[in-house]
Amino acid sequence: MFRRRWSGLPADPIFPANISELGYFINEDDEIRSLENADYYFHYFLTKNERYNDRRRFAYNEAIGNVIHSRLDAESLAPLRLPVGTKPIDPHVPIRISPDLPERSRVVLIVGEDNQQFGVLAHRVLGGKGGITKGSILNLVQALKKQPSSSTDPTPPGIVIANPSELWWWPEGKRGLTPVDRHYIPMTSAVHLGRAYDKARNGIPKNITTAEHVKCVFEEVVDKLVGKDAKLDIIAVGNSAEEVEKYLNDDEVWKKFGTMMGAMVVLGGFYHSDEFKCEGFKQFMQERARAYAIHHTPLDNPIAGSFGNPGALGFASFGCPAFSAGEANMTELMLIETHHSVLNWLENVALLGEAYRNEDIQIYGNDDGVIPEEVLQAWGEKDVEETEKHMKGTEKDMEETEAEIKKDELHALEDGNSGHDSTPKKEVAVSKESSPGSSQDSRVAAAEKEDEENVVLKVKDLKVTVEDGE
Repeated sequence: MFRRRWSGLPADPIFPANISELGYFINEDDEIRSLENADYYFHYFLTKNERYNDRRRFAYNEAIGNVIHSRLDAESLAPLRLPVGTKPIDPHVPIRISPDLPERSRVVLIVGEDNQQFGVLAHRVLGGKGGITKGSILNLVQALKKQPSSSTDPTPPGIVIANPSELWWWPEGKRGLTPVDRHYIPMTSAVHLGRAYDKARNGIPKNITTAEHVKCVFEEVVDKLVGKDAKLDIIAVGNSAEEVEKYLNDDEVWKKFGTMMGAMVVLGGFYHSDEFKCEGFKQFMQERARAYAIHHTPLDNPIAGSFGNPGALGFASFGCPAFSAGEANMTELMLIETHHSVLNWLENVALLGEAYRNEDIQIYGNDDGVIPEEVLQAWGEKDVEETEKHMKGTEKDMEETEAEIKKDELHALEDGNSGHDSTPKKEVAVSKESSPGSSQDSRVAAAEKEDEENVVLKVKDLKVTVEDGE
């Protein structure tokens, strides 16, 4: 009989959380490249063993996180543990805020995806073509620091970076992990299945879920640290955007924070406008919010108005004007692709202040093919010309199709027009073997007397079936 001791199981691999020790470096373009061959980015498939590759990727992600945190320190964004007042060794969620937040007249709250490492927008960009700054929150932070807070305040806005993803507390590591990274923490052996979630051990008070984290940020940061007269702009991505909308869609919450709200941008969220029950929030979304969605049209092309777009193939009921996210084909790339447009729009809203209102955009297709004036203004001349050309081509195709159908109908009737049976029939079959004067010919002749608008002919293999139109 064979038996295997626990000590005989393969040890879980350990890798250093350092970019250079992992065999990589950051080049002059801010991209992470291989030390062995600078033409290569991070290589996941180091071995054929998935556990070894995942453990190495875990260390790589931790090293990237250290770089992002060091750069956020350089941007003067201070760390803050939630719940506020939590000790470093106790379960907490780290976020970043401007140190002089109470003094800022405008504050921008950034809520990323609930499955991404803190500060990371997309690893495929951060660890590939584009580099660390472009693929992380650093790009937005640097751009926001160049904006004025309002027309009367030239100082840059304050920044709050939420952390809706690292909510799984790792006791040994004394830090929170994402839903993905938690599976790659060190195990007793390389073949252990993993660690089950224990709310008492792995949960973080007031931050068990993304919804709770959003509530905690508003109640412990926005309410207590942001000035009462300051304006709050929100940038929210993916599922986190839906949780932000759900939280604000409440009369009591809106009564508390509604007067602070300056503008809001939703990227990749799918919170249906039919769910809006708070009138104040509903009006805010119509007047001072916008959404971005994955769409085949160029960046910033309008795809839906505040009341949606009945002709849209995808989701369009955002409750606010919606625009194309350009070349982004997945949620994690949306803010990277649109960040210039998003920040420019937020700056425009801030400069106009209370006078700002969204344009009345209505996107739909009329039966007569006329494009509404608002759409003509929102679209560029090139887009209008292409749309009109497409519509004219469609009308021409329809006319040609109708002419061909009528031509086929006439030929079919002429082929069988030799009988005189006065009794109309609903179904007629004409075959090769039919001869003049037959009962089939008489039925065809009778059918010819029917009103053309109430007759539909189906011709297939020289058979004609006449059905009454409804």
